[in-house]
Amino acid sequence: MKSLLQIFCLFICLMVVIPFLIEEKKPVTSTMSPVNSSPYAVEFGEKLQATNFTKKVLQAIREAGYSPDSTVGYLIDSPDHQVITIQLHDGEEIDISTESEIQSIIDELAKKNNLHLFIVNVELLEK
Repeated sequence: MKSLLQIFCLFICLMVVIPFLIEEKKPVTSTMSPVNSSPYAVEFGEKLQATNFTKKVLQAIREAGYSPDSTVGYLIDSPDHQVITIQLHDGEEIDISTESEIQSIIDELAKKNNLHLFIVNVELLEK
């Protein structure tokens, strides 16, 4: 009888501990939501969508002879710290003239769309 009681207690303990361990091992996912974002970042995101800025950036870079990836990354902390990341498909390495030309294109588009200027990060996608 005593061993049956011990087995029952062990079983109950396992039923409580195993789900807890499984839940603890799950990765924590965090999504960026307007609640967690700064008011400036939310306003800026709305302005990007309203002006189709990303589409204009990709189009202008293609017209300049580059092959950008179809996505553009933004990191927005404040009007003074806005980073835009462009990934290019072509070329063996990115030189200063490429970065400078893409920076000029984005600066011009930002001014036309009444946006603060960006810090431009140009990356080369691996082949």
